Amino acid sequence: MISNDLKAALVELGITQADFARLIDITPRAVALWMADERAIPGPAEAYVRLLRLLPPSLRQVELSRLIQKGTAMRDGMFGITFQGQQGAGMGVLVFDNGRVYGTDTEGVRYDGDYLFNEGSGLADVKLKVTFPPHVKAVFGISNPYEWAFDVTTTFDPKQQSGALAVNTSLGKPINAQFRFLRGLPEAA
Repeated sequence: MISNDLKAALVELGITQADFARLIDITPRAVALWMADERAIPGPAEAYVRLLRLLPPSLRQVELSRLIQKGTAMRDGMFGITFQGQQGAGMGVLVFDNGRVYGTDTEGVRYDGDYLFNEGSGLADVKLKVTFPPHVKAVFGISNPYEWAFDVTTTFDPKQQSGALAVNTSLGKPINAQFRFLRGLPEAA
């Protein structure tokens, strides 16, 4: 399948590039690269399109309604965070994107991890590796002359505009945090 075939199939099915990306759990950027012939369309994506085209209209509608449900469940986007520990405070930005989380804070600390959205509870379980540059002090007072990291976990409701977070760390020291939804992700980049 080439990009023109994929474009024609999406038009026939009435699906946007962004909707197709959400249906198959990839980034809209990946679909944009396929459409621009900058990357080959992978076999599983090609097979999904062929299958979707072959489905009777009633079954196709079931699959497309999955897209509608998916669009209302987890709200991906950029979230601002503020946090307070025993010996300091800070703020940063986290990006939630199709199960991945990444970001940074004002001290250059990196956040990399993932989330799992629980459809039943409506909450997202987040796991992050927090990586500190040399000589940057954590909010509970630890600093090292080398890059170092620890893990954190939290759970939150991504549909809320803002709220409190109870953050657990692999060091056994809790962190109190607040989140605020800043904006959604662009549909294509």
